[in-house]
Amino acid sequence: MRCSEPLQHLKVKILLLFLLFFPFSYAETVITLKKYVNTDKNQIKLSDIATIKADTPSIKSFLSQIIVINNLSGTVKIYPKNIKQILQQNYIDTSKIRIIGEYTVVSKNTPYINSRKIQQDIINYIKNKYPDYQILQIKFTPFQKKFPYQVQIKIVERNKTSSYMHLAYQIFRDRQLVKSINVSVKYIPFAKVVVADKDIMKGQLISRDDIRIEKIKFRRGYITDPNIVVGAVAKVFIQKGKPIRENMIEPDYPVKKRSYVKVVYDRNGIKIEITGYALENGQKGQVIKVKNPSTGKILPCKVIGENTVLFIGGSR
Repeated sequence: MRCSEPLQHLKVKILLLFLLFFPFSYAETVITLKKYVNTDKNQIKLSDIATIKADTPSIKSFLSQIIVINNLSGTVKIYPKNIKQILQQNYIDTSKIRIIGEYTVVSKNTPYINSRKIQQDIINYIKNKYPDYQILQIKFTPFQKKFPYQVQIKIVERNKTSSYMHLAYQIFRDRQLVKSINVSVKYIPFAKVVVADKDIMKGQLISRDDIRIEKIKFRRGYITDPNIVVGAVAKVFIQKGKPIRENMIEPDYPVKKRSYVKVVYDRNGIKIEITGYALENGQKGQVIKVKNPSTGKILPCKVIGENTVLFIGGSR
């Protein structure tokens, strides 16, 4: 057993001065040792191995914080004489302190890792990182071992598909890798997606009342952001209750492909308007190709409004 060194922190010094000038009152302080203590801690305080009864909270608090073991390894037996020695090293008059108990056996918990723990750790990892995933199966080589030293666990995600995740369950000792176990997880991803709340006709401008959010099994192409759908136009008929996919909608373009538009030429005080034929969909501010039906030339034009574009120069 390693006894603690004299306390050096300022806060403790102040309390020591208090104890020196204002010693324990006439009431007896009682320290009752526990019989057995199992712990994961390296540093053991008096309060970890005993119950303390004192007449003032300050004395009890001070005694509770006294360190009896600095670096626990294996099993240690602590006797009342050891406690008295540690108290004296901390400048405490032990004449008014009664220690009850024959001894305390303090032992360090030995890490035990088995297949059940590995599976639970994997489940917790996925629940924390992917709360919307439903786990179907976890597969790895069965494992069990009792380690004679403390270990740390790290779970590393190696790769992931739409239904499988491959992980490494790593066991470390003082940052040194001791064991790595490959784990395969089959899962179903769930997500909150945009669903048609009523039948939506082809060409219909979609409003907020036409959709709802529903948590379902996620598939590629499903839309999770309602702002993408609201204000868009349905490219196909969308049945009530069906998830809305990206290929089912398109923005409500002010200029639509294969539609006639007004082409404005405004340069050097000269303003001319002609009719053009849009070769592309265009949102406001976007540059698209517009064909001049009279000449067959392709004009680069910027969309400035509903079925209206501005010629920005050049021709091809």
